Amino acid sequence: MRADSLPRSFARAGYLALLSFVVIAVGGCKTEQDADDPFILGVPPNDAYLGVEYAYNFGAFDSDDILDYSLTNAPSWLALEDTTNKARQGVIMRGVPGLTGGSRGRDDLGTTENITLVANDGSSAGAQPFEIEVQENVISLAIEDFTEGEATEAPEERDSRCEAPELGETGSQTYDVNIYDDDGSVIDTEQRTTDTYPVLVRVLLDQPSVTRVAVAFELDSSFNPSRCDEGFDPPHQRCENGAANNNEAIIGKDIVGLGTASEGALPVPSYLEYQPGDEGFLSKGVITLEPGITECYIRLEVIEDSEPEPLETLNLRLTEVRSGLAGLGSSNSGVRELLRIEDNEPSVRLETTSGGTRDAINVGDTQEYVALISGERTGAYKVKLGEDDDSEVILGEDFIVQVRDENDDWTDGEILTFEEGTGEVHFRIRVPDTYTNGQLENDRFILLGLDERYQSGRENFAATADADKLRVNINELTSPLAVGESAGFVPTDTAMGHDGRLFVAGYRVDDGNRPWVRIFNQKGDMSEQRLSEAAVTAGAGPVIGFAEREVEEGGDDVTRYEFVVSFGSDETPAGDPSGNGVDVHTLLYFFDTAPDPDSYVLVWDIVTGTSGDDIPRWTGIDEGSGYVVNTGETNGQWPNESAAGGVDSFLQRIDTTVDGNSVVPVVAWTRQVGSAGHDESVVGGSTSASSPLLIGSSSGAVRGEPQLGRRDLFFYVASSADSTINVNQRGTGGDENPVNAIYGTNNIWMVGQSNGRYRVESENTARSLQRSQLNSQAGFALSYTTAGDVTRAFTFNDEDDVSTESLNAVRPYDGDILVAGRTNGNFAQSEGNSLDNPILARIRLEDAISDDGETENESREWRRQLSLGGAEGDIVSLENYRDDEITALVRILGATSDSWEIRLFTGEGHPLH
Repeated sequence: MRADSLPRSFARAGYLALLSFVVIAVGGCKTEQDADDPFILGVPPNDAYLGVEYAYNFGAFDSDDILDYSLTNAPSWLALEDTTNKARQGVIMRGVPGLTGGSRGRDDLGTTENITLVANDGSSAGAQPFEIEVQENVISLAIEDFTEGEATEAPEERDSRCEAPELGETGSQTYDVNIYDDDGSVIDTEQRTTDTYPVLVRVLLDQPSVTRVAVAFELDSSFNPSRCDEGFDPPHQRCENGAANNNEAIIGKDIVGLGTASEGALPVPSYLEYQPGDEGFLSKGVITLEPGITECYIRLEVIEDSEPEPLETLNLRLTEVRSGLAGLGSSNSGVRELLRIEDNEPSVRLETTSGGTRDAINVGDTQEYVALISGERTGAYKVKLGEDDDSEVILGEDFIVQVRDENDDWTDGEILTFEEGTGEVHFRIRVPDTYTNGQLENDRFILLGLDERYQSGRENFAATADADKLRVNINELTSPLAVGESAGFVPTDTAMGHDGRLFVAGYRVDDGNRPWVRIFNQKGDMSEQRLSEAAVTAGAGPVIGFAEREVEEGGDDVTRYEFVVSFGSDETPAGDPSGNGVDVHTLLYFFDTAPDPDSYVLVWDIVTGTSGDDIPRWTGIDEGSGYVVNTGETNGQWPNESAAGGVDSFLQRIDTTVDGNSVVPVVAWTRQVGSAGHDESVVGGSTSASSPLLIGSSSGAVRGEPQLGRRDLFFYVASSADSTINVNQRGTGGDENPVNAIYGTNNIWMVGQSNGRYRVESENTARSLQRSQLNSQAGFALSYTTAGDVTRAFTFNDEDDVSTESLNAVRPYDGDILVAGRTNGNFAQSEGNSLDNPILARIRLEDAISDDGETENESREWRRQLSLGGAEGDIVSLENYRDDEITALVRILGATSDSWEIRLFTGEGHPLH
């Protein structure tokens, strides 16, 4: 029973309860102690604190005699309470470490063992040994972040708390500030008087002291006006507001203990005393906690200014105990806590005119953007635009910013002015037609924000909003790029490679239908190479995949760039008839920097197949292990597999193995999956799922799965030659016929067309795909997990549901999904169209909420319809360049022949050609 800091009546009640318990226990248990011997009840607490009363009420039991008590081996501060009630069966032990028994102070710290209370009835004695550790009564600080212009709310009143100081009024602080020229030189000093807002720091004493505890405190900042950025001397903006002093609060300018003219509005409570610090402001002092108080308050004042500032920090220190007994931390070495002051200046973010933060601009073009200001403000505010440290181009050299002048004309300049009541200001970025990327392969990009070095310390400039910088890719390919034609090179697949290289796989009609790959850089320059002497079989055109992998070479980790091409041919690699139907030809290349110029070198090639026709539909490289995966269709039977009948799907893994001094391909396994009496169509695959993945469609029951409609989706993974394959056959009662599929955003995405409108419905935790009938054909995009759960469904139809839309391509982009194909109607505000136009759309997967609570969709969810100047065509393939540009392979239909072009779009769907 512990009785320190409790009423004696409460301790007495506890004693009686414990006594009752002991009596019952004695009655029910046999002990070796004589029942007539004195019995001491209770064990005192082990912990005591300097300056805090320690008391414990022992109970005792004896059958008939009055007891005498004595305390042996006790510390000097501890004693038994004298009492005249000789009939009392118990005794109170009490003391105050550091004070009673000689006021030894900290000499009483430590542990005293084998303290013994002895009770004697004259003939026998009972004893209770125990120990007590005397500890520091620790004083500490509890601090929350402060914000300019906001006062702390008053805490609730409690018996153990000080009365909170006045917080309802603003104070005032007068201080000097430097005025800077455009280059940061100090041209004048100005005195300002500014409102301050009171804030509280809680001072906490672990235990209630029996005496007053007075502690000295002070604000402590690392700000040093003589510490400058390299190349600058004080006084200068790059000293006071330079990188060396970044985030350092200035005492007297950002925060103070008591403002120069605050005491009238903010009277100082009796327990606080403020004193001037080294800066001459009241930034230190003494706080006194009366006996019994465990929580008190140091009031500080945050100074309201009109300068944009980063998060500012400084320390509040407890430096000395002036009176009483308290420990400055557990080791009594001092208390230091970080204060953080958040700026409240209006903030500005930069966006495209559609509300996005990424764009692309052609060399020689000018594009308009918008700066938006938010936050409370009075009067006009400005910002100066500047490139971020991570920007790859330089403002004023590689690109120009233009603003409106007083005549509303565009002029070169970087300072925007937001008049009071104006929420947005437009500006332009111009890339001179003299701009060049030089020998660099990747496009360079602008990363534009606010010039914080210029703005720091300048009044009425807005801060940088907590938002992405405006990123604008500079594109040098300013016209469509011709990549193929029916009588020459016919593109069949694309892949985005390293350093912005675009790989276009296909075959050349003018070279006997042999497979070729064309490689384009970001400027449009092309290199090409023939892949094989074997001719491509019609309908089995090359598919291509690319991977960037980390591999070990010569004990070093190096980045390796590889691409793989697969195609179907009924010839041998030498171009001779194979006599074995159509087989799969797979070739792996890597980028070799040893030749001059750099080139892609064949690693290995392999021909695989059955006695039937085997057509590859997708190929890829695992970025971890480097194995190659093919997915495709077969009407034969792969080794150790069973043919279901008709055309089955196959999923194949090929490993790269070292054989002596050579690197050779080895087929690890090929799995075959189909439905009885029906044909399967394969439209995609992936090496990014948990195991190699195949995606397709079927009008049958694939490996016995229930058939849902006329044509269903299906997908499965395989991990080895004998792993269990669980087919997920999905769809509705209608006809789902995908033509392309990927694995992206941790989901399988399939696109195609049907005359249904799709949606996902949820009931409890289960989701299902639902379909309703349309009057016309529309494109669809459906998303599933690899476990078979539907996640999203989108339908792409014309507004009037009268035209025909088809989707051919799908690709992840900046956390969203792109889809593309064609329409012969009004897909995106193209009134009266009857031609087949390419279409491109972006699906937003995550909603962003604007400041006014509305969902922002314009920049991240859009539809575009591309006119081909009277010609017809569609987008047959999509690639993503660094989330900066969308690369589309566009097929243009001609009267006698077709042609193919590469066209570029911004992330908001605007054409760059």
